[in-house]
Amino acid sequence: MIRQVREKRHRRQGNSVVGSLDNSAKQGIGYLLVDCGSALIELGLFQVLYGLVGLNVSIANIVAVVCATAFNFLTNQRVTFKSALNPVQSLARYLLLFAFNTTFTTCAITYLVSLGLNGLIAKFATMCCVVCWNFFLYKSFVFPQETKRDKRK
Repeated sequence: MIRQVREKRHRRQGNSVVGSLDNSAKQGIGYLLVDCGSALIELGLFQVLYGLVGLNVSIANIVAVVCATAFNFLTNQRVTFKSALNPVQSLARYLLLFAFNTTFTTCAITYLVSLGLNGLIAKFATMCCVVCWNFFLYKSFVFPQETKRDKRK
């Protein structure tokens, strides 16, 4: 009898771990797909606005970044992470992380290029860093599935 109870408890615990790994894997794949989609939106819209329409390069870039960022935020919040946090709080956290990432990548690229590294390689390296830590920060800080209030219950 005691052995059966332990086995049931172990199975439940094991399934919850497997379930959470499955959920994290799904979120990771979704996150990468959303980020790839965001990059394609940004590049495609920039090319259309600058290359085809003839819009000023700075304006074309700003419009493309804003549209891609809006897509990224909304899709990650609603689909990838299904956040329980108030959308305004998520947006504030997202913009804080966005500002940090922009500052980091700009400083790092500038430094790496000053050392003689190719600008495209420096950009790619910093993007890899951001993609890695953003997943974990999106999951735990920007788009948490549980709020502190949920955990208290």
